[in-house]
Amino acid sequence: MQAWAGSELKYADLGDARLNKRLIKIVENLAAQPQASITQASSSWAQTKATYAFWRSERIEAAAIIEAHQRSATQRAKEHEMILAIQDTTDLNFTHHKSKTPAQGFGAISEQDYLLGLKVHERVWGDNARSAARGTAPPSVV
Repeated sequence: MQAWAGSELKYADLGDARLNKRLIKIVENLAAQPQASITQASSSWAQTKATYAFWRSERIEAAAIIEAHQRSATQRAKEHEMILAIQDTTDLNFTHHKSKTPAQGFGAISEQDYLLGLKVHERVWGDNARSAARGTAPPSVV
């Protein structure tokens, strides 16, 4: 898994080589056990704490991580004559979560106005020769 994570995030620039290395370790841990919680996916309590500290850090910009992935995906796309963009829209229903309100950005997710939540529009890129995904576009929340 390390080769994949390191290759995918090779363009990451978080301003410190140690943060770049930590990002790759976090991705390795979570990708190796996608069904696991952070504590379960981390091989030690120290790694669990380091993962949470990484996410809490004001030095970490999500945009820098997304940009690294997008650059890698763009490089992979250039290797193919045709790229397919598969799209899906999913409703996240928060109707029964009373703390979620329109003031927080939650809105109607169907013609039934009482259903409250978010619509997420996802795009995955792939080539027409293999069934493996080649990258993702950032999801749109509408």
